Amino acid sequence: MAYQTDEFHPQAARRLFLAVVNQAIFDVLENNEEAKAAEQWLLSEEFDNFAELLCWEEEVDRRRKQLSVV
Repeated sequence: MAYQTDEFHPQAARRLFLAVVNQAIFDVLENNEEAKAAEQWLLSEEFDNFAELLCWEEEVDRRRKQLSVV
């Protein structure tokens, strides 16, 4: 059973962000009703800020390259 804590866990935050990014890419690739919003978010400064906060810059570049192939 899961438990709550007041501690910040960077790895958990990175995994959550990765899950959100993966869903956004899936939305774009599947061209579903969320595709336009997902694509805009993936290319946004807000996305860059989250990625930078989580020290995820190399992943940002990789995801952007994937998106540009679409």
